[in-house]
Amino acid sequence: MNRARILIADDEKAICRYINQQLEIEPTVEADVDFAHDRDRAMEMLDTQPPYDLLLLDLWMPDAQGVLDKEAGLKILKHSKHVLQPSQAIMITANSSSRTALEASGLGVYDYISKPIDYTHLTDMVKTALTKGSDGKPHQDSDTTDSPVNNYEIIGNSEVMIDVMKKVGRIAASDVDVLICGESGTGKELVARAIHEHSDRREGPFIDVNCSAIPSELLEAELFGIGKRVATAVDQRPGKFLQARGGTIFLDEIGDLSLAMQPKLLRVLDSKEVQGVGLHPQHVNVRIIAATNRDLESAVKADEFRRDLYYRLKLTIDLPPLRERLEDISILADHFLRKHARAPDQRRIRGFEDGILARFEQYHWPGNIRELEKAVEYAAVTCTDTLISSKDLPSEIFDGSSSVKAPTVDSHPLDANLRGLLDAPTIKDASQDFERIFLEHKLRQNNWNIQETARQIGIKRQSLHRKLKELGLQRT
Repeated sequence: MNRARILIADDEKAICRYINQQLEIEPTVEADVDFAHDRDRAMEMLDTQPPYDLLLLDLWMPDAQGVLDKEAGLKILKHSKHVLQPSQAIMITANSSSRTALEASGLGVYDYISKPIDYTHLTDMVKTALTKGSDGKPHQDSDTTDSPVNNYEIIGNSEVMIDVMKKVGRIAASDVDVLICGESGTGKELVARAIHEHSDRREGPFIDVNCSAIPSELLEAELFGIGKRVATAVDQRPGKFLQARGGTIFLDEIGDLSLAMQPKLLRVLDSKEVQGVGLHPQHVNVRIIAATNRDLESAVKADEFRRDLYYRLKLTIDLPPLRERLEDISILADHFLRKHARAPDQRRIRGFEDGILARFEQYHWPGNIRELEKAVEYAAVTCTDTLISSKDLPSEIFDGSSSVKAPTVDSHPLDANLRGLLDAPTIKDASQDFERIFLEHKLRQNNWNIQETARQIGIKRQSLHRKLKELGLQRT
């Protein structure tokens, strides 16, 4: 497969370099990356360089004279539509408005990410975008000789997973809307796809939407569509619900929907009727599968989620965390090894050294199946022998930082630090020390996933970034 070409247009050179570094260490991304630090240079490169497969565009950028243009990203995106081979685009938004959001949506931007950037999320976006052409269809790789691993297969033979799959089979045979609940990384999208593939809608489309990844001002247009000329340069465009007609729409992270959007979704659930921005209502034949890692019952009590919408989605499938299905870990690890050890120099890897799988079963896996897959993928890249050993795996799996053992007064690993709080000179110092210990502990549990940690402790991601800067906390 040819190397992809990516253009990053952002006036913050440090961000450009860091995105490039993250893509370079991602083994599944093979790409040549160019930079443009102003609007006019980006347009010039689109005209003079070979076609790009993907554009990463900051919304606010200066022009060639250094004058800030608050629509620079939009103008670059519009310009890209006139070149011979249009590119996919991901918009980086720190300062979005409803009008610019609608224009970006109408121009077919592939996805959106907010500043401060969650680089893990951005890397996942890039990987997904590069598997699709400018028409949204997967690239065909004529050089592929190996049969692909099924990326959507549900792996597990534990009793709890067998019960889950029985429920999935019964629900798939019906046409009811359903809610999938589970911690981040437990496989909610896989279950949604399984329901679709085993239903009478299997020949129809499966459209997935991450509700938390799309800015709130864009979500209505993304879901329900927008009318012609609602905003400048925007042509009529169907939303995700209309794209899913005859099939299934998967609304991931539904617990993050704004209170303004929730009644609009409730209307669709009740009547299967959608009304886009500037459009007339339309009936849509679609099955809705929603998913969340939030406790919606608690969100209802906190007035963060509508009670009527919660009860409308009451038919649920609860996915267990990986720590509650330990007997599945070894077969999942073997599956991921087959999936990722496919390069010619990795095919010598036959499996895991004695004791590695047992250690996997002792680890807490705060990131669940997603974290296990990443650990095995990392090991497949770093292993130089025929068996994966402890030196090939992330250190946190072996340092006991995420042990599931309950804390005790005498033996908890943080006990010495907690006792040290009593020696702080002032209550302010003690509070800062506690915040530092608490946040570091939570971040380690979540493998330093800022977005997940912020959601777990109940603050905004931007607030957590500020707090980490104040306390001088950084990943070591």
